[in-house]
Amino acid sequence: MHDSENTETEFDEGPVTDQDIRRMALGYIDHAFAEAVADGLDSAAVAHAALFTAFVDLVTTYGEEAVAQLAEGLPERVRRGDYTLFKPMH
Repeated sequence: MHDSENTETEFDEGPVTDQDIRRMALGYIDHAFAEAVADGLDSAAVAHAALFTAFVDLVTTYGEEAVAQLAEGLPERVRRGDYTLFKPMH
């Protein structure tokens, strides 16, 4: 969802929150991911590349120990459904 006019309008309408920035960033990543898959790349390969890129950036920014601590919590978050978009109805 890259629409520079819309992005500028959002910034002009008032203070941008951290949640707004994260939502916009997710839109950029989602768009790039969809474009790569549309170009024929396997979605699992794109996901692994995105994770690798994200971890490289996080390690560069926060250091290995901080990122290792963050990664320790990932299994629980996955099992809890934090990354599940469509949960089965019971």
